[in-house]
Amino acid sequence: MATLIFTAIGTAIGGPIGGAIGAVIGQQVDQAVFAPPGRQGPRLGDLSVQSSSYGKQIPKLFGTNRVAGNVIWAADLRETASTSGGKGSPSVTTYSYSASFAVALSTRPIASIGRIWADGNLLRGAAGDWKSTLGAFRLYLGTENQPVDPLIAAAEGLALTPAYRGTAYVVFEDLVLDNFGRRIPSLTFEVIADDGVLLLEQVITRLSGNGVAAVCPSILLGYAASGDSVRGALEALTAIRPVRVQDDGQTLNLIETIGSALWGGVGHVDR
Repeated sequence: MATLIFTAIGTAIGGPIGGAIGAVIGQQVDQAVFAPPGRQGPRLGDLSVQSSSYGKQIPKLFGTNRVAGNVIWAADLRETASTSGGKGSPSVTTYSYSASFAVALSTRPIASIGRIWADGNLLRGAAGDWKSTLGAFRLYLGTENQPVDPLIAAAEGLALTPAYRGTAYVVFEDLVLDNFGRRIPSLTFEVIADDGVLLLEQVITRLSGNGVAAVCPSILLGYAASGDSVRGALEALTAIRPVRVQDDGQTLNLIETIGSALWGGVGHVDR
């Protein structure tokens, strides 16, 4: 409509050249007034996150294990809008979501983290290369002097943020969720708790706080100790690898009754 009006006015004032100028002006007016409405892509209505599984045990890890961990903190999902199109064509607004959260892995200090899987697919390679976009990744080894995470402290307040000392955990900052159904994916981690050769007797003495002596030379690939007591954790070991108990009146001794072998305990890593 505006194109016709401005063309007629331009022709009346300036002849053919004026008509051409008026047509251009009219087209711009028509595009501004009668442009098609923009469209919006799918959008989440709730950005809240279920942060953890209440009462879930966090194991003590030995050797190398592939474990799921437990989400101990999460911020609400972050929404980012992006608009394309316009200038006469319909504008399209799409939404992307990212999550920041922390996952506890072990209540015993660890050495490092290897591969990470998300929903069964590789998220982080053995060389530390990431298959999805994220802002930052931080690993806390579970030492007794590890600091408070700055992201959690900024969200919760420094006075209300624990350092989770003695617990190994990781923090994901702004992990893009577009490839995971816009939710925090199911994560598993390759956790290297001990470097080098790990013997069964070392696990027994460390679990017992040196309260039990052991002569058990079998080599462990990995073991995830859990249970409500040290006795329960040791019983799980001795049920798999037979030992005999010897009490000399001062020390309880566990002595392996069969030859040494290479074996993996609960939660050993898949190669």
